[in-house]
Amino acid sequence: MKAYVESMGCDSNIADANKVKKYLMANNVELVSNPKDADYIFFMSCGFNKIVLNDNLARLEELKKTNAKIILGGCIPKIKESVTDTVDFFFNPRELEKLDEYFNYEFKMNNFSPSFEREGKKTIRISTGCEGNCTYCVIKRANGRTKSRPICDIVKDIEKGLKEGFNKFIFTSEDTGSWGQDIGKNITDLMRSVNKIDGEFKVALTTFNPQWFMKYPEIYELLKMGKIDEKIYLPLQSGSNKILKLMNRGYTVEDYLNIFNRLKKELPRIKIQVDVLVGFPKETSEDFNETVKVLSELDVYFLQVFVYTDMEDVPSSKITPKVPFELSKNRAKEIISSFLEKYKNDHKRLIHTNLNDLNSNN
Repeated sequence: MKAYVESMGCDSNIADANKVKKYLMANNVELVSNPKDADYIFFMSCGFNKIVLNDNLARLEELKKTNAKIILGGCIPKIKESVTDTVDFFFNPRELEKLDEYFNYEFKMNNFSPSFEREGKKTIRISTGCEGNCTYCVIKRANGRTKSRPICDIVKDIEKGLKEGFNKFIFTSEDTGSWGQDIGKNITDLMRSVNKIDGEFKVALTTFNPQWFMKYPEIYELLKMGKIDEKIYLPLQSGSNKILKLMNRGYTVEDYLNIFNRLKKELPRIKIQVDVLVGFPKETSEDFNETVKVLSELDVYFLQVFVYTDMEDVPSSKITPKVPFELSKNRAKEIISSFLEKYKNDHKRLIHTNLNDLNSNN
Protein backbone atom coordinates (compact mmCIF):
# COMPACT_ATOMS: atom_id res chain seq x y z
CA MET A 1 0.00 0.00 0.00
CA LYS A 2 1.17 3.51 -0.85
CA ALA A 3 -0.19 6.62 0.89
CA TYR A 4 0.04 10.36 0.38
CA VAL A 5 -0.61 12.69 3.35
CA GLU A 6 -1.28 16.40 2.93
CA SER A 7 -2.23 19.12 5.40
CA MET A 8 -3.51 22.60 4.56
CA GLY A 9 -4.24 23.65 8.12
CA CYS A 10 -2.76 25.17 11.26
CA ASP A 11 0.06 23.74 13.36
CA SER A 12 -2.42 21.57 15.28
CA ASN A 13 -3.58 20.12 11.97
CA ILE A 14 0.02 19.54 10.85
CA ALA A 15 0.73 17.76 14.15
CA ASP A 16 -2.25 15.47 13.55
CA ALA A 17 -1.11 14.84 9.98
CA ASN A 18 2.33 13.87 11.25
CA LYS A 19 0.73 11.48 13.73
CA VAL A 20 -1.05 9.84 10.79
CA LYS A 21 2.26 9.55 8.95
CA LYS A 22 3.92 7.86 11.96
CA TYR A 23 0.96 5.48 12.19
CA LEU A 24 1.19 4.53 8.52
CA MET A 25 4.97 4.08 8.48
CA ALA A 26 4.90 1.90 11.60
CA ASN A 27 2.43 -0.33 9.80
CA ASN A 28 4.69 -0.70 6.74
CA VAL A 29 2.75 1.69 4.52
CA GLU A 30 4.97 3.44 1.97
CA LEU A 31 4.59 7.23 1.98
CA VAL A 32 4.83 8.87 -1.44
CA SER A 33 5.37 12.52 -2.36
CA ASN A 34 3.04 12.56 -5.37
CA PRO A 35 -0.70 11.96 -4.86
CA LYS A 36 -0.90 10.33 -8.30
CA ASP A 37 1.28 7.49 -7.01
CA ALA A 38 -0.90 6.77 -3.97
CA ASP A 39 -3.47 4.09 -3.25
CA TYR A 40 -4.83 6.23 -0.41
CA ILE A 41 -4.78 10.01 -0.01
CA PHE A 42 -5.11 11.41 3.50
CA PHE A 43 -6.17 15.05 3.25
CA MET A 44 -6.02 16.90 6.58
CA SER A 45 -8.31 19.82 5.86
CA CYS A 46 -8.97 23.28 7.31
CA GLY A 47 -12.05 25.50 7.18
CA PHE A 48 -10.89 28.37 9.40
CA ASN A 49 -12.75 30.97 7.31
CA LYS A 50 -14.50 31.16 3.97
CA ILE A 51 -11.31 31.79 2.00
CA VAL A 52 -9.43 28.89 3.58
CA LEU A 53 -12.49 26.63 3.30
CA ASN A 54 -12.87 27.34 -0.41
CA ASP A 55 -9.14 26.78 -1.03
CA ASN A 56 -9.33 23.42 0.77
CA LEU A 57 -12.44 22.34 -1.10
CA ALA A 58 -10.76 23.22 -4.40
CA ARG A 59 -7.71 21.17 -3.43
CA LEU A 60 -9.93 18.27 -2.42
CA GLU A 61 -11.51 18.28 -5.88
CA GLU A 62 -8.04 18.09 -7.44
CA LEU A 63 -7.09 15.14 -5.26
CA LYS A 64 -10.30 13.34 -6.16
CA LYS A 65 -9.21 13.29 -9.80
CA THR A 66 -6.61 10.66 -8.94
CA ASN A 67 -7.36 6.96 -8.72
CA ALA A 68 -6.69 6.88 -4.99
CA LYS A 69 -9.21 6.38 -2.22
CA ILE A 70 -9.76 9.69 -0.42
CA ILE A 71 -9.66 9.85 3.38
CA LEU A 72 -10.68 13.26 4.68
CA GLY A 73 -9.44 14.46 8.07
CA GLY A 74 -9.13 17.81 9.80
CA CYS A 75 -11.98 20.23 10.43
CA ILE A 76 -13.98 20.19 7.19
CA PRO A 77 -15.91 16.96 7.96
CA LYS A 78 -17.65 18.89 10.76
CA ILE A 79 -17.69 22.32 9.12
CA LYS A 80 -19.03 21.19 5.72
CA GLU A 81 -20.63 17.85 6.45
CA SER A 82 -22.06 17.40 2.94
CA VAL A 83 -18.50 16.92 1.66
CA THR A 84 -18.19 13.65 3.58
CA ASP A 85 -20.56 12.00 1.08
CA THR A 86 -17.98 12.54 -1.67
CA VAL A 87 -15.01 10.78 -0.03
CA ASP A 88 -14.25 7.17 0.91
CA PHE A 89 -13.73 7.76 4.63
CA PHE A 90 -13.54 10.70 7.02
CA PHE A 91 -12.70 11.64 10.61
CA ASN A 92 -12.54 14.87 12.60
CA PRO A 93 -9.67 16.08 14.86
CA ARG A 94 -11.05 14.19 17.88
CA GLU A 95 -11.45 10.95 15.95
CA LEU A 96 -8.03 9.92 14.63
CA GLU A 97 -8.60 6.52 16.24
CA LYS A 98 -11.33 5.86 13.64
CA LEU A 99 -8.47 4.92 11.32
CA ASP A 100 -7.90 1.85 13.52
CA GLU A 101 -11.42 0.67 12.67
CA TYR A 102 -10.90 1.29 8.96
CA PHE A 103 -7.47 -0.35 8.53
CA ASN A 104 -7.20 -2.72 11.52
CA TYR A 105 -3.41 -2.40 11.60
CA GLU A 106 -1.19 -3.98 14.25
CA PHE A 107 0.07 -0.68 15.66
CA LYS A 108 -2.79 1.53 16.83
CA MET A 109 -3.14 5.30 16.58
CA ASN A 110 -2.80 5.89 20.32
CA ASN A 111 0.81 4.63 20.15
CA PHE A 112 1.88 7.84 18.42
CA SER A 113 2.08 11.46 19.51
CA PRO A 114 0.77 14.47 17.55
CA SER A 115 3.97 16.41 16.94
CA PHE A 116 6.25 17.55 14.15
CA GLU A 117 9.63 19.22 13.59
CA ARG A 118 10.23 22.45 11.71
CA GLU A 119 13.16 24.87 11.62
CA GLY A 120 14.91 23.19 14.54
CA LYS A 121 11.85 23.29 16.78
CA LYS A 122 9.51 20.51 17.86
CA THR A 123 5.81 21.36 17.92
CA ILE A 124 3.61 19.28 20.24
CA ARG A 125 -0.18 19.22 20.23
CA ILE A 126 -1.25 19.31 23.89
CA SER A 127 -5.04 19.30 23.48
CA THR A 128 -7.93 19.66 21.09
CA GLY A 129 -10.84 22.05 21.40
CA CYS A 130 -11.42 25.07 23.60
CA GLU A 131 -13.79 26.47 26.22
CA GLY A 132 -14.83 29.55 24.25
CA ASN A 133 -17.97 30.12 22.24
CA CYS A 134 -16.95 32.92 19.90
CA THR A 135 -19.88 33.82 17.67
CA TYR A 136 -17.80 33.80 14.47
CA CYS A 137 -15.87 30.55 15.01
CA VAL A 138 -16.48 27.27 13.18
CA ILE A 139 -13.38 25.54 14.56
CA LYS A 140 -15.21 24.83 17.84
CA ARG A 141 -17.76 22.83 15.83
CA ALA A 142 -15.00 20.54 14.59
CA ASN A 143 -12.94 20.31 17.78
CA GLY A 144 -15.53 20.60 20.53
CA ARG A 145 -14.67 21.43 24.12
CA THR A 146 -11.19 20.93 25.51
CA LYS A 147 -9.79 17.41 25.41
CA SER A 148 -6.39 17.41 27.10
CA ARG A 149 -3.50 15.02 26.66
CA PRO A 150 -2.11 13.77 30.01
CA ILE A 151 0.85 15.62 31.49
CA CYS A 152 2.91 12.41 31.42
CA ASP A 153 2.48 12.07 27.64
CA ILE A 154 3.45 15.70 27.00
CA VAL A 155 6.49 15.37 29.29
CA LYS A 156 7.52 12.20 27.40
CA ASP A 157 7.31 14.11 24.10
CA ILE A 158 9.63 16.80 25.47
CA GLU A 159 12.07 14.27 26.92
CA LYS A 160 12.12 12.37 23.64
CA GLY A 161 12.73 15.63 21.78
CA LEU A 162 15.62 16.48 24.10
CA LYS A 163 17.23 13.12 23.32
CA GLU A 164 16.78 13.89 19.61
CA GLY A 165 18.70 17.14 20.06
CA PHE A 166 15.85 19.67 20.24
CA ASN A 167 15.98 22.50 22.77
CA LYS A 168 13.05 24.54 21.49
CA PHE A 169 9.47 23.30 21.76
CA ILE A 170 6.12 24.78 20.84
CA PHE A 171 2.81 23.78 22.44
CA THR A 172 -0.06 23.98 19.99
CA SER A 173 -3.81 23.74 20.43
CA GLU A 174 -6.92 25.71 19.57
CA ASP A 175 -6.26 27.44 22.92
CA THR A 176 -3.25 26.25 24.91
CA GLY A 177 -4.57 28.15 27.93
CA SER A 178 -7.59 25.83 28.15
CA TRP A 179 -5.43 22.74 28.69
CA GLY A 180 -6.57 20.68 31.69
CA GLN A 181 -10.11 22.02 31.99
CA ASP A 182 -11.55 18.55 31.26
CA ILE A 183 -9.30 16.55 33.60
CA GLY A 184 -9.45 18.53 36.82
CA LYS A 185 -6.23 20.44 36.12
CA ASN A 186 -5.26 23.72 34.48
CA ILE A 187 -2.46 25.22 32.43
CA THR A 188 -0.46 26.18 35.54
CA ASP A 189 -0.10 22.48 36.42
CA LEU A 190 1.38 21.79 33.01
CA MET A 191 3.69 24.82 33.23
CA ARG A 192 5.02 23.64 36.60
CA SER A 193 5.64 20.14 35.23
CA VAL A 194 7.53 21.57 32.26
CA ASN A 195 9.77 23.58 34.58
CA LYS A 196 10.70 20.40 36.48
CA ILE A 197 12.06 18.60 33.41
CA ASP A 198 15.86 18.29 33.40
CA GLY A 199 17.74 19.93 30.57
CA GLU A 200 18.28 23.28 28.87
CA PHE A 201 15.27 24.09 26.70
CA LYS A 202 12.42 26.51 26.13
CA VAL A 203 8.70 25.90 25.52
CA ALA A 204 6.52 28.47 23.73
CA LEU A 205 2.82 28.41 24.65
CA THR A 206 1.35 30.00 21.46
CA THR A 207 -2.41 30.73 21.46
CA PHE A 208 -3.41 31.88 24.93
CA ASN A 209 -6.77 33.59 25.29
CA PRO A 210 -6.85 36.50 27.80
CA GLN A 211 -9.42 34.97 30.16
CA TRP A 212 -6.88 32.43 31.46
CA PHE A 213 -4.73 35.24 32.87
CA MET A 214 -7.85 36.52 34.60
CA LYS A 215 -8.70 33.08 36.00
CA TYR A 216 -5.16 32.00 36.92
CA PRO A 217 -3.05 35.06 37.81
CA GLU A 218 -0.18 32.79 38.92
CA ILE A 219 0.57 32.40 35.19
CA TYR A 220 2.53 35.66 35.33
CA GLU A 221 4.98 34.20 37.84
CA LEU A 222 5.21 30.87 36.03
CA LEU A 223 6.16 32.65 32.81
CA LYS A 224 9.25 33.94 34.63
CA MET A 225 10.50 30.42 35.29
CA GLY A 226 13.34 29.38 33.04
CA LYS A 227 11.72 26.73 30.83
CA ILE A 228 8.84 28.85 29.48
CA ASP A 229 9.74 30.97 26.44
CA GLU A 230 9.11 34.70 26.79
CA LYS A 231 6.87 34.71 23.75
CA ILE A 232 3.09 34.43 23.73
CA TYR A 233 0.14 34.74 21.37
CA LEU A 234 -2.52 36.96 22.99
CA PRO A 235 -5.40 37.62 20.55
CA LEU A 236 -7.21 40.97 20.87
CA GLN A 237 -9.69 40.72 17.93
CA SER A 238 -11.19 44.19 18.51
CA GLY A 239 -10.49 47.37 20.44
CA SER A 240 -14.22 48.00 20.85
CA ASN A 241 -16.07 46.59 23.86
CA LYS A 242 -19.26 46.55 21.82
CA ILE A 243 -17.68 44.32 19.19
CA LEU A 244 -15.94 42.10 21.76
CA LYS A 245 -19.33 41.50 23.37
CA LEU A 246 -20.90 40.65 20.01
CA MET A 247 -18.01 38.27 19.40
CA ASN A 248 -18.57 36.71 22.86
CA ARG A 249 -14.86 36.92 23.60
CA GLY A 250 -15.25 36.91 27.38
CA TYR A 251 -13.10 39.95 28.21
CA THR A 252 -13.16 43.73 27.81
CA VAL A 253 -10.61 46.05 26.23
CA GLU A 254 -9.66 47.16 29.74
CA ASP A 255 -9.07 43.52 30.77
CA TYR A 256 -6.88 43.00 27.75
CA LEU A 257 -4.81 46.14 28.32
CA ASN A 258 -4.26 45.20 31.97
CA ILE A 259 -2.96 41.77 30.94
CA PHE A 260 -0.80 43.08 28.10
CA ASN A 261 0.74 45.89 30.12
CA ARG A 262 1.40 43.65 33.12
CA LEU A 263 3.16 41.14 30.88
CA LYS A 264 5.36 43.88 29.43
CA LYS A 265 6.10 45.28 32.90
CA GLU A 266 6.95 41.99 34.58
CA LEU A 267 8.64 40.40 31.54
CA PRO A 268 10.24 43.32 29.64
CA ARG A 269 11.70 41.03 26.96
CA ILE A 270 8.44 39.23 26.20
CA LYS A 271 7.32 39.16 22.56
CA ILE A 272 3.56 39.31 22.19
CA GLN A 273 1.69 38.29 19.06
CA VAL A 274 -1.69 39.97 18.57
CA ASP A 275 -4.64 39.08 16.33
CA VAL A 276 -7.33 41.48 15.17
CA LEU A 277 -10.46 40.70 13.16
CA VAL A 278 -11.85 43.65 11.19
CA GLY A 279 -15.20 44.05 9.47
CA PHE A 280 -17.22 42.18 12.07
CA PRO A 281 -20.99 42.79 11.68
CA LYS A 282 -22.08 46.11 13.26
CA GLU A 283 -18.49 47.41 13.32
CA THR A 284 -18.79 51.17 12.80
CA SER A 285 -15.98 53.56 11.94
CA GLU A 286 -15.90 54.48 15.64
CA ASP A 287 -15.46 50.82 16.61
CA PHE A 288 -12.70 50.42 14.07
CA ASN A 289 -10.92 53.57 15.23
CA GLU A 290 -10.95 52.21 18.76
CA THR A 291 -9.08 49.14 17.48
CA VAL A 292 -6.55 51.35 15.70
CA LYS A 293 -6.07 53.38 18.88
CA VAL A 294 -5.50 50.32 21.07
CA LEU A 295 -2.96 48.88 18.63
CA SER A 296 -1.10 52.21 18.52
CA GLU A 297 -0.63 52.01 22.29
CA LEU A 298 0.71 48.44 22.37
CA ASP A 299 4.25 47.21 21.81
CA VAL A 300 3.29 44.41 19.41
CA TYR A 301 5.92 41.98 18.12
CA PHE A 302 3.81 40.04 15.60
CA LEU A 303 0.47 41.20 14.24
CA GLN A 304 -2.10 39.11 12.38
CA VAL A 305 -4.90 41.00 10.66
CA PHE A 306 -7.92 39.05 9.44
CA VAL A 307 -10.90 40.28 7.48
CA TYR A 308 -14.20 38.87 8.72
CA THR A 309 -16.11 36.48 6.44
CA ASP A 310 -19.52 34.97 7.18
CA MET A 311 -19.49 31.23 7.81
CA GLU A 312 -22.52 28.96 7.64
CA ASP A 313 -24.53 28.26 10.79
CA VAL A 314 -22.54 30.43 13.19
CA PRO A 315 -24.25 33.11 15.32
CA SER A 316 -22.36 36.03 13.73
CA SER A 317 -23.83 35.18 10.32
CA LYS A 318 -27.18 36.37 11.67
CA ILE A 319 -25.86 39.68 13.05
CA THR A 320 -26.70 42.71 10.94
CA PRO A 321 -25.88 45.12 9.45
CA LYS A 322 -22.90 43.64 7.65
CA VAL A 323 -19.82 45.71 6.91
CA PRO A 324 -19.34 46.08 3.12
CA PHE A 325 -16.53 43.82 2.05
CA GLU A 326 -14.47 46.51 0.31
CA LEU A 327 -14.70 48.67 3.43
CA SER A 328 -13.47 45.74 5.55
CA LYS A 329 -10.48 45.29 3.24
CA ASN A 330 -9.66 48.99 3.40
CA ARG A 331 -9.79 48.88 7.19
CA ALA A 332 -7.38 45.95 7.20
CA LYS A 333 -5.03 47.83 4.89
CA GLU A 334 -5.14 50.86 7.19
CA ILE A 335 -4.12 48.77 10.21
CA ILE A 336 -1.32 47.13 8.23
CA SER A 337 -0.02 50.51 7.02
CA SER A 338 -0.09 51.92 10.54
CA PHE A 339 1.80 48.93 11.89
CA LEU A 340 4.45 49.07 9.18
CA GLU A 341 4.89 52.80 9.69
CA LYS A 342 5.20 52.41 13.45
CA TYR A 343 7.91 49.77 13.17
CA LYS A 344 9.50 50.78 9.86
CA ASN A 345 13.00 50.78 11.37
CA ASP A 346 12.54 47.47 13.17
CA HIS A 347 12.76 44.69 10.59
CA LYS A 348 12.30 42.01 13.23
CA ARG A 349 8.63 42.94 13.57
CA LEU A 350 6.36 40.60 11.65
CA ILE A 351 2.91 40.87 10.14
CA HIS A 352 0.51 38.37 8.60
CA THR A 353 -2.84 38.90 6.95
CA ASN A 354 -5.39 37.03 4.84
CA LEU A 355 -5.76 40.15 2.70
CA ASN A 356 -3.82 38.69 -0.23
CA ASP A 357 -6.20 35.74 -0.33
CA LEU A 358 -9.30 37.92 -0.59
CA ASN A 359 -11.08 39.20 -3.64
CA SER A 360 -14.08 41.40 -4.28
CA ASN A 361 -16.16 38.38 -5.26
CA ASN A 362 -16.01 36.88 -1.76
